[in-house]
Amino acid sequence: MKKISWRRGFFVFSIMLLMMSIFITFKNNAIWRDDILNCSAKAIMHFEDTETESVNVNIHFRFNDKGKGSIVVEGYSDSTEGWLYLQRYVQFEYTSQRSSPSTRYYKISRWVASKSSIDQSPDIIFDYFMREMSDSHDGLLLTLEKIDPNTVLLSSINSPLYVCALKPGG
Repeated sequence: MKKISWRRGFFVFSIMLLMMSIFITFKNNAIWRDDILNCSAKAIMHFEDTETESVNVNIHFRFNDKGKGSIVVEGYSDSTEGWLYLQRYVQFEYTSQRSSPSTRYYKISRWVASKSSIDQSPDIIFDYFMREMSDSHDGLLLTLEKIDPNTVLLSSINSPLYVCALKPGG
């Protein structure tokens, strides 16, 4: 029986440790596949006049590959015009940067919102809603923090905004 020297044993142990760390890194990157995100959230927000300016909506976020994405906002708004149906589609371009294994920043630019034909809500209510994610008049900035394997927290520069349930495929 041949004896393995301590140097050879240390070398084999080092290779095994390296392979395990590569596997763990690959597994984390596979879960976070670049910057793709597909999730949904529920939001009830009150704006300037808390008595008459609010939304009760479902929000669907989709950050696709190649820096393109969409937000679908559907639900109801309350304003001086009454309780009205709201359905808006937002198309945008974005860049993202991961700051830690569980945190990513999304900078949304060139966003365009369109109103569904059945949407009767005043534009100002939707403008208030979008402004919650804004870092300026031109861009939106969202921070994503992973809470658990199925949930993320989306925040603006001012405050946490949405607890978002991850959907399969993104």
